[in-house]
Amino acid sequence: MNIQDAIKMRTLDAPYITRELWNDEESIWGKSRIKIMPTNTPDCCTIESVASRGPRRGWQPTAEDLIADDWITVG
Repeated sequence: MNIQDAIKMRTLDAPYITRELWNDEESIWGKSRIKIMPTNTPDCCTIESVASRGPRRGWQPTAEDLIADDWITVG
């Protein structure tokens, strides 16, 4: 689904969004377990991954991220 639909589909059990590409073991992102938490706070969208010690504020999407249709919700 697109990013807008993924954000709308979030639930309490799956409050994050991620791209299927980022979960593909063959991808350079595959082992990072990247997930995004969209917010309406000054932190904007926070990003979490196994490479960081905690959420990082201000995720900067690429144009490819914004037009991708492989967004999913995750817990």
